[in-house]
Amino acid sequence: MPTRAERVRAAVLIGVAVLAGAGITAVDFAADASVVPEVATQVDPRNSDVLANLAENTANTDLDAAHALALRAIASNPLDDRALVVAALARTSTNEIARADGLFGLVTTLTRRQPLAGAWMFDVLASRGDYAGAIDHADAALRRRSAADTDVMPVMIKITGTGRALPALARKLATMPPWRDDFFGALVRSKEGNGLALMTALKQAGDHTAPVEVAAMASQQIAAGSTANARAVWLKGFGSPLPPLLSPNFEAMVQYGDFGWTFGARGGAQIVARGDAADGKPGHALEVQPSRTGKRPLPVVQQAMLLESGGHRVTFEGRSVGGTQSVASVVVRCAGTDQELGRAGVPAGQHWAPGGFGFFVPPTDCPIQKLVIEAVPNLTQGGSPTLIDTFRVE
Repeated sequence: MPTRAERVRAAVLIGVAVLAGAGITAVDFAADASVVPEVATQVDPRNSDVLANLAENTANTDLDAAHALALRAIASNPLDDRALVVAALARTSTNEIARADGLFGLVTTLTRRQPLAGAWMFDVLASRGDYAGAIDHADAALRRRSAADTDVMPVMIKITGTGRALPALARKLATMPPWRDDFFGALVRSKEGNGLALMTALKQAGDHTAPVEVAAMASQQIAAGSTANARAVWLKGFGSPLPPLLSPNFEAMVQYGDFGWTFGARGGAQIVARGDAADGKPGHALEVQPSRTGKRPLPVVQQAMLLESGGHRVTFEGRSVGGTQSVASVVVRCAGTDQELGRAGVPAGQHWAPGGFGFFVPPTDCPIQKLVIEAVPNLTQGGSPTLIDTFRVE
């Protein structure tokens, strides 16, 4: 966790960014940002809106001048929250942290519409161990969707690993705040959070967690290096163990974070009806078009797996559409190192036929595997697609 001094320096930069993007709130002539400050203050020298607006617009270039304008605004209106924010920001630049704490605290008492003040008090209360109060301020700041989010959200993710703070966060998430999707989006790739602890806390808070959020917490545990915890999150969230593959028959296609079929950006594969005159079996299959991009196979579809180390076998079935040559292969690799563990071509011919291969997951450097379907190069005219279906991994 950064020190308080580091957070203070970051707050100054964030505060300037917030003020720079705040826009004009006063509507009279003297508050127009295009008016020269000297002219504006001569037109209406005691108008706190005018002075606060000028202070905000000056803060990103001259904090001392902005502070002077803010003090004049406060003298005219002691409850002007915009001027108080600028004054508090100026105190951080001179390391008068206690004064800044008091001013930001006053602002949040007056209004919850100042995200910088909310972000600041979030930090203050969290450092004091008042996590419920801190998360209330974070909630107010995040609802404004400002530059302060970049400071608050990473700390909210870290809170998932802080036992004393986690219940308050789970209760807040259970109220379905508008930033909930952003929170789980930020959680997915974090190595600092604790998706398993959050899953437990959400259950205790009576939260109705969406499947994509369960997968986000499982993916977070993968990013943190714990596939065992990822499986535990899945079991706790869905009530059943994580299967080796999702949608192995290409029916009811789902994708949750790292789990489920991911199609390549360059295309080359699509879901089609499985049946034909010779087969008649209902359902769907994956159709792979021959690759014409060169001599190397083109990955078109893949899915992450969390298999235990040791021996496994993948089976599937396939056939060609109007041809006798397969234009697809199935490969299993280690996700991190891209080490190939096994490969086989998809059966060709007019009728569905079984295929598969055995492979061994090494005990180290391969916690996550990926099942990849590749389009095989076929530069001849009239290359026919290949159908694949009914995967099984044991």
